[in-house]
Amino acid sequence: MDTLKKAGAMLAHLDLFHQMLDLRGLLQLAAHMEERGDRVTLISPNQITLIGADMLSDSGLTTTKGARIEAATAYRVLQGLKGHDAPEYAVTREELGALNARAVADLEGGDALKAFADTLARIAVAPAGTSPAAPTEAPAERSSRGRRAAEGEGGGPEQPAA
Repeated sequence: MDTLKKAGAMLAHLDLFHQMLDLRGLLQLAAHMEERGDRVTLISPNQITLIGADMLSDSGLTTTKGARIEAATAYRVLQGLKGHDAPEYAVTREELGALNARAVADLEGGDALKAFADTLARIAVAPAGTSPAAPTEAPAERSSRGRRAAEGEGGGPEQPAA
């Protein structure tokens, strides 16, 4: 149950996680362009077009490493990063890297990442059986052992399993 409470505390940060996942998709797209030798990608809400030695157009693409990048997601992220509306965006792999680096810097200095760090700190100090919303001074338990094993180490008498 303690793990479930800790996981629940992360729900407030889903937008941050999705934003990071979407940014990672752009890096994967840039790496895929590098592998293929593509110089430019055209991204519209419905299609990604890779332009290089050969041309490839689809509603999404799967990289050689198995990552899936959807046109709608890539378009939405680029729209936010470029800061203007366009029917399609043309980007080089270098520009994708630069846009991503700027976005990561913005995330690092933003309130969402600070709030996430606060949640991590709160969860790290919450002993087994307490709510993550009630921080204490106890050290973090970083073991992968089950809750029952961790409770048995507290120095108190062990109780048999029912």
